[in-house]
Amino acid sequence: MRGVQLLLILILFAVLLSACAPCGPARECPVTTDVVPAPMAPPTPGEGPWNMTLFHLNDQHAMFEAEPATWRDDRALVGGFVALKFHLDEQRAQATASLTLDAGDFMTGHPVCEIEMHGVLGGGLMDMINLLGIDAGVIGNHEFDLGRENARRLVAHANHPRMALDLRNERGDLEFPAEPIIFERGGLDVGVLGVTCAGLMDVCADSRVEGLVLDDQETVARRWIERLDPATDLIVMITHNGVAADTTLARKLVGSGVDVIVGGHSHTRLRSPLLIGDILVVQAGSRTTDLGRLDVWVENDRVVSYDGQLITTMAADRKGPSQLEALVDSFALRIEQEFGQQIGHLTTDWLRSGQGESNVGNWICDRLVEAAGADVALLNSGTLRKNFSAGPLTRLDIHQLMPFSNLLETFEIDGAGLERICLANARGAESGHHGILQVGGLRYTSTVVDGQVEMVEVLVGGQPLDHSRVYRVACPDYVVMKADLYLDMDKPETHSTGVTITDAIIAAVESTGDIVAQKDGRIARN
Repeated sequence: MRGVQLLLILILFAVLLSACAPCGPARECPVTTDVVPAPMAPPTPGEGPWNMTLFHLNDQHAMFEAEPATWRDDRALVGGFVALKFHLDEQRAQATASLTLDAGDFMTGHPVCEIEMHGVLGGGLMDMINLLGIDAGVIGNHEFDLGRENARRLVAHANHPRMALDLRNERGDLEFPAEPIIFERGGLDVGVLGVTCAGLMDVCADSRVEGLVLDDQETVARRWIERLDPATDLIVMITHNGVAADTTLARKLVGSGVDVIVGGHSHTRLRSPLLIGDILVVQAGSRTTDLGRLDVWVENDRVVSYDGQLITTMAADRKGPSQLEALVDSFALRIEQEFGQQIGHLTTDWLRSGQGESNVGNWICDRLVEAAGADVALLNSGTLRKNFSAGPLTRLDIHQLMPFSNLLETFEIDGAGLERICLANARGAESGHHGILQVGGLRYTSTVVDGQVEMVEVLVGGQPLDHSRVYRVACPDYVVMKADLYLDMDKPETHSTGVTITDAIIAAVESTGDIVAQKDGRIARN
């Protein structure tokens, strides 16, 4: 009898064990996002030793050459691919084991992106990136600036996988086929998965992402983590969301098995990692001026301790592999010959502003009014990508200031509609949810009453706004495509001027000579 009881107990125990057994690595597991597992003990800052180092880059924006460090008194040269490679190799030599990860937006910011090589615009840029020794990366929003097909060709030309696990095409397949990878480094198995920009559809022109569908990043991450976790010691997620969105995502994924989020998009220089529950979040500025380094000690399937830092990629006297140096020099010479000539002179610094009026925005919008024969010009602040000190201006400077191939278009609207646009802009400035439009040809004053933004006055060409009059508005085609966001209206019918915003401003600079730019209170708040 005792033997029968013992046998029954053993059978019951075996049944319980089989019910609790985890799914295998290749099995699709149900995704549940309403129950969050209890987090592991969070890692703690430490001083080593380390058994894994993650080097991370983001938002290079084609800055393959060193530039003066405008934040330093000596304006020493910083960044560029030669210096970046030098510092990478130096730091790699100090690491027990390492991976190098790229969080996207390697495109847009320099005319080198528009040079065709290997049948793809930016092909030469990718040739240089391929020599950096990147292990894996993701697709940023600016990889789409020259269209979906060009983005696919760029990724196909890379010698490392570029992921966007949350981005599907019209057939329901991944637009970029790379799936998560498990790297073996120093006796550790490191799983790497990547997603693109969660706000991709909001920041890309509609025509460049038409037909694509974004999946929820948390759901995508959990599905792949369930496959990776049984087979790995460390899981790293690369994103192109920005620090705020990465922080939100990390809170959702606490306890899921993700150990590190390597991010980009917001150009944030996180000198120390953010610790969200048991997840470390890192980001390394932009334009190749910093190299991110995250050292971790991994034990029992989790990060126990860590140390993170940014390494400024000082360029003076730094040398790289001869093949990389030759590529950099050849493209630098080509750009200098085509874009290096001086076309104007700044008498004052050009300084941008995302949430208010800027002197560079004022000057450019006034020139767009003239170029398009319009009453008013509108320019999204995000088009302006760089500040400039007083001094000579070259064609390259204007291309770096406005690196997008946005067309200058016009549309017509009555005075009441124009006032709604001003109100939407004032609300955007108040909320800070997105950068506002810089304006030309008009002035407006807003106020806030009982928490609501109201217009006090709108002037066009120095005259009070006439609600019954029809006005011509000039703006980039991107603003028209995002009319619901910027203009508080459906997409209007437009007329193309046949020139890009960049080319229109180059022509204006050439005809002006000495440029005086100032803020004049055209965007005011009582």
